[in-house]
Amino acid sequence: MADERPVQLPHAVRVALIVAINAVIVCVSALPLLEPVGTDTTHRAITRSASLPILMWLWSGPMVFGMARTHVPAASAWALGCALLWVHFAVAFHLGHGWSHQAAWAHTKQVGGYGDGIFVNYAFALVWLLDALWALVASASYRARPRWLHWAMHGFMAFVVLNAAVVFASWGMRFVFLGWVTITALLVRYARRKQSATHEPKA
Repeated sequence: MADERPVQLPHAVRVALIVAINAVIVCVSALPLLEPVGTDTTHRAITRSASLPILMWLWSGPMVFGMARTHVPAASAWALGCALLWVHFAVAFHLGHGWSHQAAWAHTKQVGGYGDGIFVNYAFALVWLLDALWALVASASYRARPRWLHWAMHGFMAFVVLNAAVVFASWGMRFVFLGWVTITALLVRYARRKQSATHEPKA
């Protein structure tokens, strides 16, 4: 009887397809940059561009956090979310702040009550960029890095997203985020218990 195992694409082809799809998504998200520079912080393109990286963070963050082996889809989704965040920054500065840091600082103070919070946003983007590059380029090192560093980086990002949800998001999104945090915590706990049970020596 003939072997009916499913045909799988070569690893290099799969990686190339993932990169191509991600590139298309980023380019489409960056289309608002073709519009004239403006100072309208309520521009719909800014709001739309903000939702995509957060959704990618919610979806791919837990996968990357618990990545125990090389996982190209998880790492690429994590990198895509990071790229979309930088696109959002560019769109916000282009359409809402006229490429002015001072204008962005003033808007952050107006909305959140603390202008220097803009630097937390910058730090968040930088941490995500470093983490995404690390997961993509050196997955073995990423998996072997100290636990305190792993928790510190992802904990900082979760803290920033939580604060952004409280300050900027609607009540509906706040409940969604709270549900996501609860479910993720339960899944991580379950996965760790299962992993511990697997590595326990049998009698």
